[in-house]
Amino acid sequence: MVLPPAFWLLTGSEALMTAGYSVSFPFLALYLTGHRGVPMAWVGLFLSLSMLLASVAHVAGGEISDAIGRKKVMVLSLVLRAVLIAIIAWVIYSKAGLWAIYVFHPLGMLVGSFFQPAARSWVADYVPPSQRMKAYGLLRMGGNAGWAVGPAIGGLLAAGSYAALFGVTAAVYAVCAVIVFLSVKDKPGEARGGFEGFSLQAAAGTLRNKDFLRFCVFTFTMCAVMSQLVVATSLYSKTYLGFSERQIGLLFTINGSIVVLMQYFVTRFVEGWRITTGLTLGALFYAAGYLGVGYAYSFYFAAASIVVVTLGEVAVSPGIQALGANMAGRHEKGRYLGVQGLFQQVGSATGIFIGSNAIDHLSPHFQQGPWFLIAFLACVSAAGFWGLGGSLTRSQNGLKDAEEMITTTPTENPEAA
Repeated sequence: MVLPPAFWLLTGSEALMTAGYSVSFPFLALYLTGHRGVPMAWVGLFLSLSMLLASVAHVAGGEISDAIGRKKVMVLSLVLRAVLIAIIAWVIYSKAGLWAIYVFHPLGMLVGSFFQPAARSWVADYVPPSQRMKAYGLLRMGGNAGWAVGPAIGGLLAAGSYAALFGVTAAVYAVCAVIVFLSVKDKPGEARGGFEGFSLQAAAGTLRNKDFLRFCVFTFTMCAVMSQLVVATSLYSKTYLGFSERQIGLLFTINGSIVVLMQYFVTRFVEGWRITTGLTLGALFYAAGYLGVGYAYSFYFAAASIVVVTLGEVAVSPGIQALGANMAGRHEKGRYLGVQGLFQQVGSATGIFIGSNAIDHLSPHFQQGPWFLIAFLACVSAAGFWGLGGSLTRSQNGLKDAEEMITTTPTENPEAA
């Protein structure tokens, strides 16, 4: 598989972006609870509502990228997000009212969510269905290279200034906007070239595809599980395991490092498998890993559990992206990935709300109770993905079909682009 040079620059940009994001946002919940006295349940509700608002942008971002092209949407998203994060940094520095964070954080999430469906659609424009999981896996490696570095830096800076964390994040997003603007070019013929056909109603119509609807439902439950890594894990580790910010940041660094080290090899290992098989196994790893976090009696036990969670992540995350793209028609990649992103974001928001409130209300009576609930959702997801596998075509499930093995048209061949 030969990828265009811009793919690697996009991968580098996502690495920088994730590093910048993970410097600050994993510590937002700790800032609000520890420095501004906001109850954990309220923090969970606020972050969940922010993600719900952002979920709408996935649908709109996908539709717009189909209409006018991927690059314009990506650049605009990054520029606006940089500005809004800079405002949050100033709010924290000046100790302004919390209302400002409650306004500008959701707005930043909203505009930032335009980026992903546009970027994932751009990749799908250049890569055939049987190779998309590998391409999305490489993109994840870039993102997690940033995730391996960012939280450790954030954990150190948090001891001095939370405002500095968000200032660094804003600067990184601005740099990424410049890189994408200079390096990425849309593939001719993939975007419609105008807003003809732009329709949120048509986007909702994708759910008439019963297989895609099933996939979105189990994307929702799976993302509710995946979202526990940042907010719930940090709150639980601080409150019940007694870890410091530095140790919590190190857990996230371990997660990112394992993805960087293992993503390529896991993707190669499952090459030739159905995507849904990898999703099923990944969901079961998530269940086991989060139960381990619940019963962790030391930092090393918690770190080992995060490794298990991460093995689930390297199978699930690129698989979800690839399966969503494979179900879409040529001029509907943004539309399908945008609708999938809606379920993904709503699932993540629901998961954060469930996790933070379960830790606040259930853990005082049964400390590990929240993690049993999360493990149950992971098992439901595993069963759903396994059942879906029998309904998809070979091409949709990431296997080469007869046509792709015999001949590849110029529009499908990434080498010809």
